[in-house]
Amino acid sequence: MSTLKIKVCGITDINQAIALEAMGVDFIGFIFYPSSKRYVFNKLNAVDLKNFNSPHTRKVGVFVNEPVESIVQMVINTGLDMIQLHGDEEPEYYIQLRKKLLEASLEQVDLIKVFRVGDKMPQLDPFNDIADFYLFDTDSKLYGGTGAHFNWELLKGNTIGKAYFLSGGIGPNDLGGIEVMKQTKAGKDLFALDINSQFEIAPGIKNIEKIKSFIDALV
Repeated sequence: MSTLKIKVCGITDINQAIALEAMGVDFIGFIFYPSSKRYVFNKLNAVDLKNFNSPHTRKVGVFVNEPVESIVQMVINTGLDMIQLHGDEEPEYYIQLRKKLLEASLEQVDLIKVFRVGDKMPQLDPFNDIADFYLFDTDSKLYGGTGAHFNWELLKGNTIGKAYFLSGGIGPNDLGGIEVMKQTKAGKDLFALDINSQFEIAPGIKNIEKIKSFIDALV
């Protein structure tokens, strides 16, 4: 059994969420960005999400440049455990969001800062004290997942200093590369793999057996 945790993102079918939870997946991501092909409210509603509860699987809401108040209300309406910020949110935004969460007695909700990695390593320092986790994904002109890799070599020699999710087109062919990454300086803080498009039958619909085989193959 791998020590790495698994996040499956872009879920739009509550029965698939239940199946992944039963499989032991650690995090399930729901996308609250209307322009996404995997926008959760195209298929599900807030009650569906609120009623999906698990003692060991955390619900992650993915947002892009959403007003702070809207996110807090969505957490209340759907019972999210974590907030993943995938847009251009500045450090001050995180401070305001944390404040509003505290005011709503939602201090247990974690914040994930997404860094979209292009041709150089992003600046992590401004977010060290205000994000609970980092997530590294592939940069693109559009927000959200691309299904493509970024250059993991940019990470490998760095001390990240915070638990992070590795994302960006991860699929079954990456098992060897993941093992290599775990042995690097950055690998010391590698916390979870974030998988999505490489395990889909159609946008938002996952191949559950393929996911299970991938998890079983992780060392």
